Amino acid sequence: MLLRTFETAYIEAQNLLPLLTEYANPRDYLSRLVKRGDLIRLKNGFFVIAEKIEKSRVPYAQIANLLYGPSYLSFEWALSHYGAIPEGVYVTTSATAAKSKNYTTPLGTFDYIYLSHPRYAVGIDQQENAAGKFLIATPEKALADLVHKSAKKMAGKDLLEDLIENKRIDESFLKDLNKKLLFEISEQYHSPAINKLIGVIGLI
Repeated sequence: MLLRTFETAYIEAQNLLPLLTEYANPRDYLSRLVKRGDLIRLKNGFFVIAEKIEKSRVPYAQIANLLYGPSYLSFEWALSHYGAIPEGVYVTTSATAAKSKNYTTPLGTFDYIYLSHPRYAVGIDQQENAAGKFLIATPEKALADLVHKSAKKMAGKDLLEDLIENKRIDESFLKDLNKKLLFEISEQYHSPAINKLIGVIGLI
């Protein structure tokens, strides 16, 4: 079957359609593949090849980067990836320099949260797993993004309590953060919340 020749589990219509010229209407054939369950549509023009994935091995990181962009993984998903949050997260969260967006798909929910370009552009790392390369916030940036999103109006003491008690972020993770990188992120963020974050981490 044609779909088995693709190396990745995900595929865009623009890459698949040129290979379907033998069909009178290639787009109708794509629709049939979706109805048959061979392809899982995540959005118009972007699919996952069903037989190439197992539930426990969905390439969420790569899919998140490609589904909507520019974007990189951040917030709760990235913190879980780094082991800062004890339990797994059920929404794949990313930062984007484009408009905020949410996709509810058969593989789960992908949430994209807007950051202005100066805030977006600092603290991005490229990593690799068995499925390939992907862009993700550094631990410091993922935490800064989360604080900016959900705790920017908190006083310092309340912020620390919220991170440890409510968001269940490991205290040792906070101690081990790269303070120099946090300062660099703060300089681009121009956010009092990030300054408060640096202050409370220094008290641990």
